Amino acid sequence: MVYSETPISLLLGWVFALAFVFYSVYSANWRSFRRFAGVQHFFAGAVLVITGLWCMHAGIKRGLDFHILGLTSLTLLMGWRFALLAGAFVVSSMAVFGKISFQEWGLSYALVVVIPVLFTYLIFLHVYRRLPCNPFVYILVAGFLTAGVTQALHAVTVSGFYWLDDTYTGKELWLNYLRFLPLMMFPEGVINGMFLAGMVSFHPQWLSTFDQDSYFN
Repeated sequence: MVYSETPISLLLGWVFALAFVFYSVYSANWRSFRRFAGVQHFFAGAVLVITGLWCMHAGIKRGLDFHILGLTSLTLLMGWRFALLAGAFVVSSMAVFGKISFQEWGLSYALVVVIPVLFTYLIFLHVYRRLPCNPFVYILVAGFLTAGVTQALHAVTVSGFYWLDDTYTGKELWLNYLRFLPLMMFPEGVINGMFLAGMVSFHPQWLSTFDQDSYFN
């Protein structure tokens, strides 16, 4: 999670976050969500699992936490709109559990959820359009590699914010956070890749971004 004591940063975070929440609510496919109970179960289960992963974090300094994001799997499972909405519930849960203050909700949501989810979806679109439609490409590139790079993007984004916000110096960020990034990129990729491999193998119809006709034909 991300914290700040600068009012303008908190305000901009709220504006940015609420804009994406409202757009996701407006444009999401609620008809399918209400019609299929399995979608509702996946949504609730995803919120619980991601919340659990984020609660199991470690860090040296406040705000510089290491944990599995899981947002690549979340995005590929239910699409970017519902992934953003699920992420909103996850960040709200973190606020309820006291991991962040409610004032920091918008900033944390913007940096920890919105940017990784949108980045994952953009990479998926590029993979789908530019690379061969093959299940292994989906799992290894859109899943494993994208998850690792998303973890790196998350760390760089958060570090850049703290540096611009004058919370930590570049040296502090490197010594206490960024130099450990390779240790988090690999497990992030492995966990997301394994989840997607299981879904493609046994329940590909549950992945909203996996077109069986394209990938298996």
